[in-house]
Amino acid sequence: MKKRPSARVVLMNEESRVLLFNMMDQLNPGQGSIWFTVGGGLEEEETYEEAAKRELWEETGLENVKWGPLIWIRQFEHIYQGEPTLFVEHYFLAFIRGAEQRKVNLDYLTLVEKETYLGHHWWSLEELEESEEKIYPREMKRLLEPIVNGSLPREPIAIAK
Repeated sequence: MKKRPSARVVLMNEESRVLLFNMMDQLNPGQGSIWFTVGGGLEEEETYEEAAKRELWEETGLENVKWGPLIWIRQFEHIYQGEPTLFVEHYFLAFIRGAEQRKVNLDYLTLVEKETYLGHHWWSLEELEESEEKIYPREMKRLLEPIVNGSLPREPIAIAK
């Protein structure tokens, strides 16, 4: 089985909101859109942490962030580019303050990302709870609550799809 390692960024602002992108669901074509964190696949010989930093810059143009720890790891199998694939996602916590968060720059998205991008939003816990939208990871609100309350996991938490 092919493996696809990727790094994701749980970017929080000073109002305890998380940045999520809304894009057409590429893993399930025809199934509408999904909301998910910034991030993507590792490049050759790149670490998960290096990929997280690169992906954050490529997808948002944001650099002035304070990096936190690796907080979650999610693994799931899915057909990707016609092949059974094991997705291994490492989620890193990062924080941004002030006006920087309003400067999300989409100029460096890949062509596929530009074609499937529908928008982005800084989500509050309340919005996550009340939303009917498809949001990944599915338990985003429950996973973020301890972090918003100042409790970071000592070890990365294995999370469900």
